[in-house]
Amino acid sequence: MSTLVKAARAPSIRALSTARLIKDNKAPHLNFRSFLSALREQGDLVDVKRSVDPNLEVAAVTRRVYEAHAPAPLFHNVSGTDLRSGLFKILGAPVGLRKDKRELYGRMAIQLGLPVSATARDIVEKLIEARKAKPLEPVTVSASGAPCKENILRGDQVDLTKWPIPRLHEHDGGNYLATYGFHILQSPDKAWNSWSISRTMHIAGAPRSLTAPVMPGQHIAQVHKMWADNGARDVPWALVLGGPPAAAFVGGMPLPSGVSEDGYIGALSGSPMEVVKCETNDLMVPANAEIVIEGRINTKTRVPEGPMGEYHGYMFHDNPVSEPLFEVDCVTYRNEPVVPICVAGKAADETHTVWGSAISAEILAALREAGFPADFAWMPFEAQSCWIVVSVDIKKLAKMNITKEELSHRAGEIIFQSHGGWEAPKIFLVGNDVDITDAHELIWAVASRYRPGADELVFEDPVGIPMLPYMTRASKKEVPNPGKGGRSVVNLLLPSEFEGERPWVHGSFEGSYPAEVKDRVVKSWTEYGFKEEHV
Repeated sequence: MSTLVKAARAPSIRALSTARLIKDNKAPHLNFRSFLSALREQGDLVDVKRSVDPNLEVAAVTRRVYEAHAPAPLFHNVSGTDLRSGLFKILGAPVGLRKDKRELYGRMAIQLGLPVSATARDIVEKLIEARKAKPLEPVTVSASGAPCKENILRGDQVDLTKWPIPRLHEHDGGNYLATYGFHILQSPDKAWNSWSISRTMHIAGAPRSLTAPVMPGQHIAQVHKMWADNGARDVPWALVLGGPPAAAFVGGMPLPSGVSEDGYIGALSGSPMEVVKCETNDLMVPANAEIVIEGRINTKTRVPEGPMGEYHGYMFHDNPVSEPLFEVDCVTYRNEPVVPICVAGKAADETHTVWGSAISAEILAALREAGFPADFAWMPFEAQSCWIVVSVDIKKLAKMNITKEELSHRAGEIIFQSHGGWEAPKIFLVGNDVDITDAHELIWAVASRYRPGADELVFEDPVGIPMLPYMTRASKKEVPNPGKGGRSVVNLLLPSEFEGERPWVHGSFEGSYPAEVKDRVVKSWTEYGFKEEHV
């Protein structure tokens, strides 16, 4: 058990008992091992004992799991694992979807401390609620009590070439050690602790070298630039694999620049995390992490990175991109560590379940703060994290005395200027009679309410993620800068909705029959000869 020393920047938690802190840090949302146990107990984990090849086989199994909504695979016997060090087992699809529609978002819910029956709205509202709460800063524990310090490799003891780092897609430019791990950096003035997810590639043949995208607009790039502007050659850095599930979830969230994720995670979880100081720098990392890689990000040297199959569902045969060199100085890890991976591709994987829901929360919060009549916002998984759909409360809309074009312009202004909007190129506005988490309903609304040429407002000035296929694959003449423009708002609201009226009902079981008839049908369902699962 961890030995508490003192609260790091945390006067708000002094009243909490040691027992409470230890107990909460063993909950599934704050402890990766407990998360695995919870999945196993719920029948949502398969312990794969046969030998598997990290070269594509592990990833292929994981990708099929995503597409079948099968239980998460825990690979115990990965070829090439160092039996002496135990580095490492692999967990695939840590936040994939479940087969049972009643628990579709079950893995997401566990990571946030919610019931497995949580809905998309429950998840988004939980994330927003934590934004409003007072941060619960981490509690520092001693190295002797931190599970992540059970084993330590320093300097030349580290040899990444001997690790079973998986190759995730046939045409990837390298093997990726981290696809669901998060980077920890601190601004030079120590005011901002940035925790963010980014893929991390091993440089083939190099014992202690990695690289990762450091794109303008990302927090990792902002902190990296701060150090470079100060003339520093190296940025102190840590990479956490198998950290607290809530921390990994928040690492994919576009919080405002300057907001430290560690305190937000405490607010989200209702309990502060236990952290411990790195061996070779002053960064604080989760004490119960499976693996912590410590080192430096070089501000001068760049190396080839990628390509890799991505969140939009494509694997383009591109040349590598020049990215900073990440140099490893030390590795600390638990006994028999487990590395979670995301195999990005067609939805739904963690680039949609985690990233998409986190972006949804940030955008909905921005809309509400600006007084926009948003009832809900959601990134449909089927749209590959390229759409944000906003459900509009038409009663509130009617009080605004606003035109359709004005509403579209206002939505674009708010969203595209937010950090979440950097990752949401297409906005859809629709009345709140449509369940925007249901792709079937959304397609119905687009098909029946969109008027070509009249209902779309194009924005060519906002900057955003430079990875959209319709931008990156266009000619330089058409799109000189893939990170600028190519954004739009599609307004599906019908004229009467601006007056707060809907002179229609849905032609569905729910919408077209009185309650007494529906109740009779539901109660008599099996008497008609149907089975319970025939719904």
